[in-house]
Amino acid sequence: MRVAIIGCGWVGEKLSKYLRNLDHHVIATTTSPEKIIPLQNVASEVHLLDFSSTIDFSFLEMVDVAIFSMPISRNTWHQGFEKLKLEFPKTILFSSTGVYPQEDHIFTEDDTDNLRTDILTSENLVRKSYPQTNILRFGGLMGDDRSLQNMFKNRTPENPGKLTNYIHYEDILPIVDLFLKSEIQAETYNIVAPEHPSIAEVLNLKVENTSDQKQRVISSEKLIRDFNYTFKHPNPKDF
Repeated sequence: MRVAIIGCGWVGEKLSKYLRNLDHHVIATTTSPEKIIPLQNVASEVHLLDFSSTIDFSFLEMVDVAIFSMPISRNTWHQGFEKLKLEFPKTILFSSTGVYPQEDHIFTEDDTDNLRTDILTSENLVRKSYPQTNILRFGGLMGDDRSLQNMFKNRTPENPGKLTNYIHYEDILPIVDLFLKSEIQAETYNIVAPEHPSIAEVLNLKVENTSDQKQRVISSEKLIRDFNYTFKHPNPKDF
């Protein structure tokens, strides 16, 4: 399968290596010339693509799956993206659970009120051009050097009782592979570890018990139900 990862950043680079090891032909794009050589180690092809300046998209012809991984909260790529007139049989957009408001609520994909305008605008733009797009809303990205321990190495969390909504990249990779194989289209999924310990619990800090407080939680039940998926890293305490 020919898979294009358009905007190959931290997750994209790991995904490229993972899919290439599964014998997919991976086309990685980046806006940064200095990233070309590192990406050549994990992708079958690497191309510079900047939607603000690129006019030749011919290297994306004959792609089976286009994975859009541009910065979801920025609009610098919007105008150029609309010039992308190629057809793709299957498309996936990497988005963020940051789209949900900072409110005490258990959020599912059915929640549509008070969503962040910048992220929602990007999602709608991609769906306008490619209505079949599955949108994957990632929680906070974790794994390897990305950890709460490193994040708070030299500082104390302001709200240690806050519940976590994170996802380990080692779950993202097989989940994306599930979507490559699936016939599901035009759906939205929250990609978040199903357990939500507090920051204090992850960091082993002693704080006042806040278990009775209602908090912001992002649910991944739809993904678990539709794909019968079992998380490799269900609890951020063990990331």
